[in-house]
Amino acid sequence: MNEISELAAKEVVSIMKDPDLAPWKRVSEEWRRLDVEGPYRIAVQKYDLNGVMYQLMRDDSREALNLNCQGCHVSFVRWIMTVIFRGERREGKGNDSGAFGHLDPSRCRSYLKRFDDAFEVWWKASLVTVTMFLDPRIARRDANRYAAMRMARDVASAWTMALTDPKISKAIFLKKTNNGERKKNIQRVEKMLTELGKTINIFWNAPNDLDTDHYVEAHMVQVGGMVHLRCQEYGIKLKSNTVELLGLNGRHQAMFLRVVVPFAKAKIVKGGILTNAENESMFKEVECDELRQTFFSDRGSNNSATRI
Repeated sequence: MNEISELAAKEVVSIMKDPDLAPWKRVSEEWRRLDVEGPYRIAVQKYDLNGVMYQLMRDDSREALNLNCQGCHVSFVRWIMTVIFRGERREGKGNDSGAFGHLDPSRCRSYLKRFDDAFEVWWKASLVTVTMFLDPRIARRDANRYAAMRMARDVASAWTMALTDPKISKAIFLKKTNNGERKKNIQRVEKMLTELGKTINIFWNAPNDLDTDHYVEAHMVQVGGMVHLRCQEYGIKLKSNTVELLGLNGRHQAMFLRVVVPFAKAKIVKGGILTNAENESMFKEVECDELRQTFFSDRGSNNSATRI
């Protein structure tokens, strides 16, 4: 068994980091061989899997947009979050539908400990992936947009899973000092919110029909709500409040505080995604029919203050 695990770890990491392979050949179903803990642990301990993922996500930040503009449908961060970091793995047993509702906190924290800027690299690659389907060079061809949008949906949804998990959240918002105490990572959170606000603004200024059902935008706004709540939970006092850092005002601000934050709280309390019935119940609870109807109204305007 150890020899099999060793071989799986070595072969998968070799594929992931092989510079001679085209980007789309470096992501494959072979990654799922690391579903099982034995090969995964060996990959981390002996073949620096976390370091390899860090480099892949750095590559995403620099190259993913151009690659997808050329029709190369690849996002390393999407594969990392939905394969390596995913929870509810089948552990190599039977068929896997691909559906899951959690990320694995131990794997995420293992990665975050590898480098001081491991989170920043992960976050930047994610923001590139969630917005690149809106780029006109990709959006003008439906096949390219659909492929890029699917990657964006996976990453946006996975981030709501990450911030629902208390262990992953603590690893992001609180950093351990040399004496083992946890220190509030205020600078990281402020930068995270500022960059998230810029990302959300990209959706507000994009053509209305690109983000089907506004799925990606809604999930990224939900991420903002979860950050807001985690800051309250951990007593993180920012120089500017969450709403200001996100660049929200007017009806955007009202929607965020009256709807997004309660929904984010419900997910955090549950510890996972809400069912359709739970979503409908929440809408009734927050009593936001008017705001709900106009949530995505007046899109395409350059004045974000006029839109929800």
